[in-house]
Amino acid sequence: MQQPSKLYIVLSYSLLPIALLFGLMDFVLLISALVNPGALILVFAMACIVIYSFTSFKFLKSGIEREHTQSTKLKDWIKVNAYVSLFMFGLIFLNAVSILISNDVTLIGFVDEFLAQQSGLPPEFNSQFVLKIMRTTSYFMFVIGAVGILHIRMTLKLVKEYNYLFES
Repeated sequence: MQQPSKLYIVLSYSLLPIALLFGLMDFVLLISALVNPGALILVFAMACIVIYSFTSFKFLKSGIEREHTQSTKLKDWIKVNAYVSLFMFGLIFLNAVSILISNDVTLIGFVDEFLAQQSGLPPEFNSQFVLKIMRTTSYFMFVIGAVGILHIRMTLKLVKEYNYLFES
């Protein structure tokens, strides 16, 4: 079998810090979900991203590179968490695209509405400042979403290609 592409290896390593970021956010969200049980679905979805990232990395390092036999449980963990993660990365990607293609007038309307509901904000938090933060964050989230979607697509293909590594 041929080794996975260098792109896949780079994406795998770049997904690890993203997973750590989502793990930290998931921990904070878990604490707030104790008060608001409706947020537990988001805790679950973010945990799937973290689990997917580390199980797919384990598959890359142990299964593909060293050709060690993997358990079918690992394959199941990868596949199930990949589908939930694909949904989440898709939402992240679409959200970033929608902000990036929106015109400033529309976004400033939303930002002004949001800022009107907030009390006690410093005067530096004006519409232009928040819009700049939104755009910058959207670029970051666009990259995260694209990396996640591309990685999942490649991983599911590799799981199928290296199916012989999973014990039956």
